[in-house]
Amino acid sequence: MSYEAFIYIADLVGVAVFATAGALAAQGKRLDILGVVVLAIVTSLGGGTIRDITLDIHPVVWIADTTYLWTAIISAVIAFVVCRYVQYPRRLLLLLDAMGLALFAILGAEKAIALDFPPLIVVMMAVITGCAGGMIRDILTGQIPLVLQKDGELYATCALAGAMFYIVFDAYMDAQLVALIAMLIIFVLRMAAMFADLKLPEFIVAGHKLEKIKKGKNK
Repeated sequence: MSYEAFIYIADLVGVAVFATAGALAAQGKRLDILGVVVLAIVTSLGGGTIRDITLDIHPVVWIADTTYLWTAIISAVIAFVVCRYVQYPRRLLLLLDAMGLALFAILGAEKAIALDFPPLIVVMMAVITGCAGGMIRDILTGQIPLVLQKDGELYATCALAGAMFYIVFDAYMDAQLVALIAMLIIFVLRMAAMFADLKLPEFIVAGHKLEKIKKGKNK
């Protein structure tokens, strides 16, 4: 399989995975099938759309190739029908979201590298492509986006780690292999964050904790 074919297939798989995750996120939100499809589309194509507009790529990916849009719609309809008869664990949504994050982050980095953007922009495009769709989904369903939650596990940080690995080793390894390893790094880190509750350090002003303790003693 050529590298171009690998990227295209991975992109479609990412759309299907994120669209399914978006559809599953509609659970308990009293959405009809149209609402579920819309949620799936913005989840799966939102990050790539923002990336393409930011990088001045026209037309955006799902307009240039409607296969992406059809993949999102079909995946959402399948999820809508299946979930009416099969109960799924909440972990499935998190698993699909981790898979989508891994796929989209590196595909976003690959597109930015192909256009000769500097490393910092490549990393930013990886994070935007991987995280923006999920953020839009969370906002539409009335949730605080995971990447903004104080108590949320590592999310955008996983995309950062995978993208940096991809940038560093892209020139020294087979393109398809380095992309696969970078995706695996993101997925494994996200799984570790979910099950081991890994978090970034919280910003605390010097003496803040001591002040809290002092107030507690005065009660």
